[in-house]
Amino acid sequence: MNAKPRIILVARYYIIEPLGLLYLAGLATSLGWEVDVELVPDNDFTVLYRRVAEWKPDFVGFQIWTGWHLQTFAACDRVRAMGPRVIIGGPHATYFTDECGKHADFVARGEAFRTLRRILEGELEPGIHFDGEQLAEGFPMPNREIVYRKYPVLRESPIRSIITSLGCPYACSYCYAPEWNKMYSGFDHHQRSVDELVAEGREIRDRWGARMIYFQDDIFGYNMAWLPEFAERWPREVGIPWHCQIRLELTRHATGDRRLDLLKRGGCTGITLAIEAGDAFMREHVLNRPMPEGLILEGCAKIKNRGMTLRLEQILAIPFSTLETDLATLRLNNIINPEMAWTSILAPYGGTLMGDISSNFGFYRGNNDDLHQLFFDRSVLRHSEDARRVIEPVVRSIESRRMDSPLRRMVGVEVEPSVVEVRMKDDRDEFSKRHLPGPSALCRFRFLSDKDNEEYADRTVVLQRLFMWFSLVHHGDRLAKAFVTLPRECWTWKVLGRMTREFFEDSGYGDDAKRSVLELARAMGYGSHDGFPEVVGANPYYFVYFPSSAEFARHVAQSGAVDMTAPPGQQFEELGGVARRWLFERSLYKIVPSTPPIARRE
Repeated sequence: MNAKPRIILVARYYIIEPLGLLYLAGLATSLGWEVDVELVPDNDFTVLYRRVAEWKPDFVGFQIWTGWHLQTFAACDRVRAMGPRVIIGGPHATYFTDECGKHADFVARGEAFRTLRRILEGELEPGIHFDGEQLAEGFPMPNREIVYRKYPVLRESPIRSIITSLGCPYACSYCYAPEWNKMYSGFDHHQRSVDELVAEGREIRDRWGARMIYFQDDIFGYNMAWLPEFAERWPREVGIPWHCQIRLELTRHATGDRRLDLLKRGGCTGITLAIEAGDAFMREHVLNRPMPEGLILEGCAKIKNRGMTLRLEQILAIPFSTLETDLATLRLNNIINPEMAWTSILAPYGGTLMGDISSNFGFYRGNNDDLHQLFFDRSVLRHSEDARRVIEPVVRSIESRRMDSPLRRMVGVEVEPSVVEVRMKDDRDEFSKRHLPGPSALCRFRFLSDKDNEEYADRTVVLQRLFMWFSLVHHGDRLAKAFVTLPRECWTWKVLGRMTREFFEDSGYGDDAKRSVLELARAMGYGSHDGFPEVVGANPYYFVYFPSSAEFARHVAQSGAVDMTAPPGQQFEELGGVARRWLFERSLYKIVPSTPPIARRE
């Protein structure tokens, strides 16, 4: 019999430390439990099963995200059959609670620190549990040692994560925050004390040697009464530089200026924020982010003018999108010129407004079970070339309040194969629905054919893989359009190199491009571009836009990130990840010394 009760906490392995599990591990440790953590790579639960058999824990707790739920449910069932009781928590448990209940003894819905304590102390019976008093006991101190001892890659990372607050008042259509707020009867911002954060920061600094902190809050610094004390004490008592996430709305007016000044004073070196789409209609009515372009440009300029780095986030292939709206997003990034332009491809999660829009109009005919666990997989939606054009005048003709798009009151009815009539939702009584004419059609649109839909999805994948680089290039949106509209068999590294050279020549940058390539050759130790490794010689223009250009070119050549033998379209699969990590370290976070890119935009 175990001297102490035991629990294994399980999550998907990722390159970022599992922040939620660190806090849960700290809670369980403080209660006298032995704790182990298993981070599952590539959906392979073999090590977990072996650990359960050897260690014989009392509980196994799974943190489940939508898209990683089916394979994890199977693991939950197998673990339960081995003897331990299973707890399921995390986003999927919060929004698909009953489904999770079929595979667990305990389901923790919502914020679950006190729920876990009550489970471990035997206060709760098996079943579904929701603690309506959010963060009643505050945040526990995390136990990082358990994870770092077992996973050296995470231990050796120079970047550590902390969360300083919980809660978001915004209502983005793709996010569960609106449902979270309803669950707790409204938005409530829970801010941890500066004392707590200083203590956690010192422990990270002194024990784990972090060189950068990423504050994972959705809206860091939202509480202006709290921020001045933090900005004064953190640099003096901890001294680790940090990166945070905010909303552009928090940069507005004099209050926004003061907030940004306090962030800078407190040690902030960079900010991540989302614009999500370059098309104003898509931002306002599909994404539920009614930010005018002027606010976006002004807010980003304020950040950059204070010497902070900038990462922009956006989503491709959303309902009503076309290649032109996706390119509009790239065009806006070209104008702003952030250090990193991060992109994902939409996963239309059920239970979100985006999920409702996707299904109500017929863009999405699946369910959560066909979603990928990451945000970079190809689109699962049906798409339309004309839906965006025909729906905008209808939507704008209907009076609506801010953050309440008429789209949420509409539905699409497929009246012919691939032909959709848009109507207002029919909320009449059953007799009227049966015997009286229904709502009249507001407009019609047509879905792409299966062939054209596949082509759009393929183009989106290629655009996503190359988006960061296109955002760095002069007029990169024009080059991107020319490349992704080529026939699929032309989507190769060599063709991209040739097109880039021709594009620069036609755009008046030919001489600059030649000088950049020659400088790259000299920096790599070659007399001319004839000495380049094959992957560099085929497209030297790619590398000159990255910091430490020559070093990056050597790194890509040696890593095999571009598989020259792969089929067209697949030659860019690994490249996006390699480029993203390079920019993280040398451009966004600046934790690795680097030289400026050879090709520099004004």
